[in-house]
Amino acid sequence: MIGSKVFNTVLKQQRISVIRKFSSQINIEKLEEESTLSPSDFISDEAKARDAIIEQKRNKSRLREQDRSILMNKNPYPEPCASHHGSLKYLRRTYGHYGEASGVNPSLCWPVKEELDSSKEYESLKHPYTIPEMIAEAAKLRKEKEEKIAIRQEEIVKKMQKLEGWKQDLFNRIAKKEAEARSVKERKERLVEEVKRHFGYSVDPKDDRFKEMLEKKEKEQKKALKEERRKQKEAKLMDKLIKKRDPGNEKESEDKEESNKNKNLKEE
Repeated sequence: MIGSKVFNTVLKQQRISVIRKFSSQINIEKLEEESTLSPSDFISDEAKARDAIIEQKRNKSRLREQDRSILMNKNPYPEPCASHHGSLKYLRRTYGHYGEASGVNPSLCWPVKEELDSSKEYESLKHPYTIPEMIAEAAKLRKEKEEKIAIRQEEIVKKMQKLEGWKQDLFNRIAKKEAEARSVKERKERLVEEVKRHFGYSVDPKDDRFKEMLEKKEKEQKKALKEERRKQKEAKLMDKLIKKRDPGNEKESEDKEESNKNKNLKEE
């Protein structure tokens, strides 16, 4: 029993040694055949690794490499690290920001056929007219604007010519309103005096008797004015009839009408 175990262990160790020997011989031969590196290549790789370690130690900010590259105005991703890094838009933007240092082929910045077609279609929709047509349209609009300004200025000149007449009409209307207000006030004062004379003594204007008498006098005065207007209207109608029959009496009727107006003003 013990002898069989020892025999198996020895056999196993021999197999392992044979496999190691055989595998080491194959690896060495394969390496000797495939290896084309010279000692200088190993030295340059070591120097690069050493420089990378030194550069990493210089980074005292402890920023990530891409963030530090952005801070130093360098391309943060020389090699694509995301799906959009290989897009045409990203490459153009990278070249526009970092220039030749970005390592992007500048020919990619030139628009492709689809982009040119899309741009032409956009321009045709946004600016459907040619340059001569746009110039003609601008000249037409300018001419219409100048014509409107000329018409407006002409209207202003005409209205300025009528300004003095309008001012005079306004002053006349104001004077007429003021005259009517004075006439009403004077007529009211005359009525108050008549009421006082009627009683023969001074009466308080707030007294009921005074108010009743004043109201009565006002009604009489309105009635008299109404009658006077009726007579004037009848007189005007008669004058028109006379003018139709005898045109020579026109001036006489005008003088009569003027005298009636003066008479009414005096009564008021």
